[in-house]
Amino acid sequence: MDTFFEQIVAIRKTGKSLAAVFGIWFLVLVCILFLVLSGLLFRFLPMALLVEFGLCYGAYKLTVRFNLEYEYIVTNGIMDVDKIIAKSSRKRMLSFDLQTVSRIEKFNPSLLNNVSPKETVIACNLDDPDAYLLVSETEGKGNRYLVFAPDERIRSAVVKFVPKYISNSAFK
Repeated sequence: MDTFFEQIVAIRKTGKSLAAVFGIWFLVLVCILFLVLSGLLFRFLPMALLVEFGLCYGAYKLTVRFNLEYEYIVTNGIMDVDKIIAKSSRKRMLSFDLQTVSRIEKFNPSLLNNVSPKETVIACNLDDPDAYLLVSETEGKGNRYLVFAPDERIRSAVVKFVPKYISNSAFK
């Protein structure tokens, strides 16, 4: 029988991302004000309106890229983690067999002190109380660290496929 579970986790905007969005729109406003005050808007009206529209459209496209979600998918013992940007584009961040999991434990930021950022996929809000660290050992590629916040369905699906000595202590 096939096993398929999925969960989408929305990422809350941080102070940095809110500041970036504000900065982008502030820069657009300054550019438009420059066009108006310099008189370019009235001398070259069609061209200036096109530039203003382009600035606003570009700012919109940049700011929606801050709307992030992660999707966890467990299919027959394979776990995939996708990053969804602005509900329009998707990128596979990580895919591994759950049989290669060597550790699952409650997430604590100090667990990643000696880990390279290239080996780590953070697929949840770091302050989430239900966040877990999952370590997968892939032959030839080394360890991959996944920080994620699974719901009860994903947890039960993961426990079915990880090795027994890990499933007994997982998600405590």
